[in-house]
Parts: sequence; structure tokens; C-alpha cells
Amino acid sequence: MLMQKLDRTGIASSIAGSLGVPALNGAPNQQAVNLPLNKQAAVPMAMLPAQVISAATEPVGSPTECLLLKNLFDPATETEPDFDLDIKDDVGEECSKFGQVKHIYVDKNTAGWVYLRFENVPAAMNAQRAMHLRWFAGRSISAIFMPPHEYEAKFQGVA
Repeated sequence: MLMQKLDRTGIASSIAGSLGVPALNGAPNQQAVNLPLNKQAAVPMAMLPAQVISAATEPVGSPTECLLLKNLFDPATETEPDFDLDIKDDVGEECSKFGQVKHIYVDKNTAGWVYLRFENVPAAMNAQRAMHLRWFAGRSISAIFMPPHEYEAKFQGVA
């Protein structure tokens, strides 16, 4: 009975469509679009709030060649003393798909922060789009652009 009442308001169709089942009134189900970067269930794009869609496609910060990835690891759960080297290798391998990575630094004393500097802004933008809100080891990554002067101050001119 609740679903019938909701169907009169159009809510049931939305709920049913987002669950991948036909609506009660027989309306065709919307086409689901997989969101492979966050490894969650397929959700029709029409069902996603505009802010969720734009968050996955809009740059976070003003695009530069410097990128900060947050929440890549939890230092409290890492048991290997050189875990940062493995993460550096993994991130370098993944991010080099978007362009030449000039510098990577894994900050072991943070909540999973990895700093990257690319050869150019388009490479960093491609990496940011691919990495932002992506799931890695059960954690949702944030990829945020950094102003070059802040990056340089942190690493004192490291290329």
C-alpha cells in the first residue's frame, strides 16, 4: 500500500528504478549507468543528485600541476616499516597513465596523504578526474589541486 501511495507521487518509480526493478505502474526502468571509479552499485544517472554528479567531474581547486591525494591509507593500520614505498610505487604506476609524474611523496604522518607533481597541468587534471572519489583499499580518495607555491614550500623546490 505504501508503494502504491508513493507511486501516485512518482516516488515509487524513482525508488524502484534506482533499485533496478520495474515500477508498480509498469513504467519502463531507466537505463543504469555503472560508476566504475567508486565500485558502488549501478545507479541511474537521473537518480543521482546534481552535486554528486558534478563532484565526480568538477576539479577540486584551481587546476595546477600539483595534486594532493587524501585518505589513501591509515597509518595506524600499516604494519610494514616501509609501507610508504609500496604506496609510492602503486600511485606512481597508476598516475603515470595520465602523464609524466615528476615527484611523489607519501606522508606517513597523515591520514593517507600523497603529494604528486606532474609535468604539466593537463596530466594533473586527468589524474584528478580519475582519482577523485575513487575507492582504493576500501577508502574513498579525495584528489585536490594544490597551488604550486604551497607545493614548493613544502618540498623546497623539489621538481
